Amino acid sequence: MKILLFSDSHGYTHNMVKAINKIKDIDMIIHLGDCIKDVIKIFDIFKDYKYEFVPGNNDWNREYQHEKMLILENKRIFITHGHLYNVKYDYKKIASRGKELGADAVFFGHTHKAVEIYSEELIIINPGSISLPIPPDLPSYCIVELNNDEISTRFESIIY
Repeated sequence: MKILLFSDSHGYTHNMVKAINKIKDIDMIIHLGDCIKDVIKIFDIFKDYKYEFVPGNNDWNREYQHEKMLILENKRIFITHGHLYNVKYDYKKIASRGKELGADAVFFGHTHKAVEIYSEELIIINPGSISLPIPPDLPSYCIVELNNDEISTRFESIIY
């Protein structure tokens, strides 16, 4: 299974469209908040994919779950934006929550910085911001592949 992981698009869908057009054979798109309305715009363009999303601190609609546990290819994946776990300071709280839930992976956003951390049996991934990265980073996303009980990742950037 191939997952395209986005976060922090903040109303700008152009880079998301570029990434989706570039990456072939995607099975699912996950957006980790800050602007879930962008997921709706993308869904209107690319209807053939499965979608999952969580709201971020800039998404004011309270009807959506702020965290979800996904079961994909026998892996438990905890998704959240990250602002409720103070991820701009450290990853201890979000890692602890992932472990508490029995997750194999945690996907989050909020910091606008791409990161991949291994904490015991847990992989923690932030794809960075697809639209508003913190310099010197470029807009980025992550391709996550789930194969044969393995989780592999590849981070890519959008070149202006």
